[in-house]
Amino acid sequence: MAHAWSEDHDAVVGAAPACAQILGRVARQPRASLVELAAAPRVEGRTWAIAELSSGARALNDLATVSATPTRTFAVLTNAGVTVLEQQRPVDMLRALIGQPAVADAQLREFIAAYGLDETCAMCFTLLCADDAAQHSGGMHVLGAARRVLFELGGVPHFAEAPAFPTAATADATGSERIELSGRHNGLAQYLARVLQPIWARAAISAATNDGTRVRVAIATPELVEVQDRLRRLQRFVGSNQRFVPDQLNQMPVQPANSTRPPADATRCWQAESTSLGALYELLVHAVEAISFLCLLADFNLPAISAAMPAEQRQILADITFGRLVCGERAACKELILALIGSQLRQNVSIDSLSDVLSKRCSSLFSVADVALYKALEALHVAGETGEGAETAELARDALALLTGIAGSLSVGQLRDVCASFEALGQHSAVATLALACAKQSDPTDSALSFWGDGAPAGDARETVYRKRMDCYRCVLNMLDKRGASAFEPRVLQQLPRDDALFQFVLFDWLLEHGQSAQLFHMHEPLVEQYLLVEPRTPEKGDMLWHFYVHAAQYGKAALVQRELACSRDMELSLPQRIEFLSLAISNAKVAVDMVRGRGSHGPRMAPELSIEEEVDELGALLRDTEDQLEIAQVQLDIQQQLRSRGGHETPARALDERLYTVTELYDKFAEPLRLWDAVLLIFKASNHDDRSMVEEIWNAIVRTVLDDEHRTGLMAVSSKVSQLGRRLYPSAAAFPLDLLVTILLDLAHERPTEYTPGFVADTLLQSRVPHYAAFEALRNIYKRVDMANTVAREIAALTAMWIDARGGSGDSQNMPVMDVDAALSLYIVNATLGNNIELKAELQRVQDRLRQVY
Repeated sequence: MAHAWSEDHDAVVGAAPACAQILGRVARQPRASLVELAAAPRVEGRTWAIAELSSGARALNDLATVSATPTRTFAVLTNAGVTVLEQQRPVDMLRALIGQPAVADAQLREFIAAYGLDETCAMCFTLLCADDAAQHSGGMHVLGAARRVLFELGGVPHFAEAPAFPTAATADATGSERIELSGRHNGLAQYLARVLQPIWARAAISAATNDGTRVRVAIATPELVEVQDRLRRLQRFVGSNQRFVPDQLNQMPVQPANSTRPPADATRCWQAESTSLGALYELLVHAVEAISFLCLLADFNLPAISAAMPAEQRQILADITFGRLVCGERAACKELILALIGSQLRQNVSIDSLSDVLSKRCSSLFSVADVALYKALEALHVAGETGEGAETAELARDALALLTGIAGSLSVGQLRDVCASFEALGQHSAVATLALACAKQSDPTDSALSFWGDGAPAGDARETVYRKRMDCYRCVLNMLDKRGASAFEPRVLQQLPRDDALFQFVLFDWLLEHGQSAQLFHMHEPLVEQYLLVEPRTPEKGDMLWHFYVHAAQYGKAALVQRELACSRDMELSLPQRIEFLSLAISNAKVAVDMVRGRGSHGPRMAPELSIEEEVDELGALLRDTEDQLEIAQVQLDIQQQLRSRGGHETPARALDERLYTVTELYDKFAEPLRLWDAVLLIFKASNHDDRSMVEEIWNAIVRTVLDDEHRTGLMAVSSKVSQLGRRLYPSAAAFPLDLLVTILLDLAHERPTEYTPGFVADTLLQSRVPHYAAFEALRNIYKRVDMANTVAREIAALTAMWIDARGGSGDSQNMPVMDVDAALSLYIVNATLGNNIELKAELQRVQDRLRQVY
């Protein structure tokens, strides 16, 4: 709009939104009214017409600009000529301000106060990242001044001032104080956002056909290039100015001069700003590379390439925005690269030049590892077409060499595909080499091995790496599965790499699953031992471990494992199995003692760090403890058998399978409450518990139980029961006192004279494996009782006859005190004569005559 100013001049009135005032009002009151700035420059002559020279879309907000040159120009036609007017945006005002030869800081601070520090810094980035022509027209002075404003007046990060009335909004999500980043950082973020804004939300790739069988680059290449040019200029500026975060070489103020906070708080603020700046720079780099990638796809005819892609991948790519391509769909870029490489391979075109282009223009999308991967894929592709022969093997070796160096960067899917290619070529060893290299490079610190050794605890951070390695090993195991029975041949197993302990353990698991446990004894011995020792311990692994030790002639260790299995509480073993392990442990401990004594330090030993004598002592202690444990376990088995024979006691009987109990537990929990008298006597023997009165009560109870049973035959049944127990209890004086047993048996003989036959007591003792001489001493000591003298004499006579008949047979018969027996018989003959017991006298004389004939 123009009006006459004077006779020779007109005034042209121009108006534009007052961005600074609007921003300030919106910050204070969101529904604030709009404000305009106006100016009336004078032009010579009378105005005939006004026309805008600039074209294109016009932003209402003059702050949202990334161009360093005025975006709107107007031509004013007067009778004196044409006058060109330019709209002065805030960035233009800043350039004019700092372009002065000497600008006062007060003016700069007034400008910053008007537009805000963030916007002022964003304007500085606009000037500093302009194209060469704009920078040349502005002059080096403007660029230096803009850099000074950015780095000297750009502010520092700091904690936000505490409000008078704090609310939840004044703290961050963690509840700590909110950090306000510097205007320099925020200006960079705003400028980057404005550069990306034209393409950020637009679809980068869209369907090229109605049926969705092809996709295309949806943004025109000139638009992409324009945005990329601005991004690259920003990237160069940020890369060449490392002053955003202070360091020891560049001491920028780390906190406001009036700050009362400790230096540590300032460091936290700078760390937060550094982290955010790093993320912004990463976004900048990724955006530049994404644009390069889109331009490359357009050059290589993306619609034709996409025709060979799976429909699911095309569906994912269709209508994907540029923002998602940069930030959230990096995998989609990889798939596109694979499709591009695949199209080149199908055309038998070398991918070297394409790899070079991708690695230079899209290094974050296409790394050196990717180059090696695709070259290896090309080699495998050629090898597959060549067929069998030396050339195929050479190509496979070249591919393996390329892949081994970058194995750690392979995804599980890529590894499976490559292993399938090697298998198709018959290169089975290459599968194992590559898979194990991938596992090792994916976990250089071997955290997966420690995770496995700790029992694979749930929720552990090492689990992710462990699963990746398991997926790698699965490729090898799948290959072995396909080979069938030949995979279990020792030569095949020994050809597998042996430097990966975790793989060896997984291989051992695989062998056990296929019933090939015997193969473990031919594997790497230290790893087999470690594998069998690691938690969780199972009966199967424990059984294999002691077999492994026996196979390696380490009998002491085998005994330890067998005893540990027998005493374990967390393994489901039956009581007979536990007893069997104890018996085996005793046998192996004895062998170990003999080997250590015989071979000394030359043979395998349980504890090489000990001297021969010390190791023999330890093995001896192990042997004694295990023998004691076996004795108690046999009592436990006897209790279990008695409970099951009685019926109705299955629960306590099953409890006896769960573990080995102590003698005290067996007595308190089973034998005494359930009145298992046989077991009580066995417990007394094992513990050497001497309680004469209780033992007498128990034996009387046992005898009365036998006699009360109508299905048993009196004294004959008593003799059978006593001798059955005696064979297990003798020579325990605590559980099988001979004098007590002889007295009880003699009392029974007097109580049941019709059932008694001479030799009843003597035969019972001998059937209990009591030596003849011990039985003689026990009977002779009872002879002093007048009421039993004749019965005792008959028993001694019968015992002597049995001894004479058994002489030369059992070893104990040779220890009979002949003179004492003869003297006792003489005494008993005299007493029988005095008592006029002719029958007894004749019996004693017959026995004595036989004795004297023999001796």
